[in-house]
Amino acid sequence: MKHFDFLSSTPTIYSLKKKRGKNKLGGFFSIVFVLSTISLITYYIYVYFFGIEYNLIYFKEFWSPILNNDQKESLKKPKQFILNIANNPNNAKLKLYLTDYNYKLTVPQKCNMTIDGFEGDFYCFDLVFYFISMETKVGNNTLIILCEENCTKSNGEPAEITLIMMTYDLKIDHSSEKPFQYHNQVSGINRTFKLKNKTVYDISLKFNPIMYNSSEILNTKTKNYIETYFTNDENYIYEDRNLIIRYIMEITDECDIYIREYRTLLDTLSKIGGLFSPLKLLFEVLIMFYSDLEINSEITKNVFSKIKNYEYKQINKIPIEKNINDIIIKPSNENKNFRKKFNINKGEQFFCSYFNFCCDCCYFCKNHRTLKILNLCSDFIKTYLSAENIIFNMILFENYYKDNPIKININSYLDKIDKAIGKENIIVELKEEKKENGESLIPLSSEVNDIS
Repeated sequence: MKHFDFLSSTPTIYSLKKKRGKNKLGGFFSIVFVLSTISLITYYIYVYFFGIEYNLIYFKEFWSPILNNDQKESLKKPKQFILNIANNPNNAKLKLYLTDYNYKLTVPQKCNMTIDGFEGDFYCFDLVFYFISMETKVGNNTLIILCEENCTKSNGEPAEITLIMMTYDLKIDHSSEKPFQYHNQVSGINRTFKLKNKTVYDISLKFNPIMYNSSEILNTKTKNYIETYFTNDENYIYEDRNLIIRYIMEITDECDIYIREYRTLLDTLSKIGGLFSPLKLLFEVLIMFYSDLEINSEITKNVFSKIKNYEYKQINKIPIEKNINDIIIKPSNENKNFRKKFNINKGEQFFCSYFNFCCDCCYFCKNHRTLKILNLCSDFIKTYLSAENIIFNMILFENYYKDNPIKININSYLDKIDKAIGKENIIVELKEEKKENGESLIPLSSEVNDIS
């Protein structure tokens, strides 16, 4: 199973007095990674402070049990309407009245306005929802239209008129702090009525409530907004004593509910952390194979350059008490030539290193000069500078040191160190022996002299 393991890290030894293998390409990718991380953090902090990103939930539910008293009171606010008498070919004389809950009549005012694509007279007025405002009995609840003259054509047939009831559109802007906004655009219904005697037209304008719950930016508090928007109408026709056209407002049972949740600080930090790790992994993968080959080649270059940098001199005797640094060593000029021969194509190293560990399909990469040199360097490191080889050579040196003649030379530093270590061990042994016999632990001067 060891052959399938690619997750374990390789044995690490510190070389060239460095605790990490570093190269120029790694430095470049590290700078790019740092800049990418700073950009990532800046973006998400900006998103958090300005509330650009949010989670939005939408569903429908009956509004009566979920709305509180304040929200129900907000539904009682009057809505503005515009009535357009778009087509009146018989010039029928109409009378318009607004009625409240006390059956008081008022006349709506004409609007001095123009709407693209519409002609005729415009009347502006407010209406409240009939059943919701019944408790307070405040506001006009019905628009009544009566025909007084020219209600029939010359042939006795009922005249026709076209009425367009309009209200301002409600727009929802989820990116705005206040989501409900009214614009100058209008929408409504177009109805053509026959001014037939003893006919009553009841038009019910249906409005749908909409509730918007939104968390605040940089806060955990929640704000509630509620409004209504026009959906459709229902037309009821029946006979009565007079010709009447009536408009009333009604509210539907279902409510549209939106819940907007801005990102919290914890969500922002989680998002940054979630993207930080794969981004770091991406750059590590980009540099991984290149870095291994680069480190091995630099170690090999350093070892060979020091061999070529000095002329080898056979030293048969090392003078006693002489500093080894005083030995004259003559530099060589072969170093420059060696380093010049050691130059490799960094581009080939980077692009071919990803395929270097593949099978025979990358025969070209493995046998090209650059990759061939790098692979030989890696083989040299694994064979002679691996951790187990270094430890083994240390053991061999220790065995050599035990039998080496320089250890027993007169006034040798090694001899003095050995005696000092031996003296200390003897003192420790004497203390332990006296401690077992219950004697004093303070050594006598004679004992110390004997040890010396």
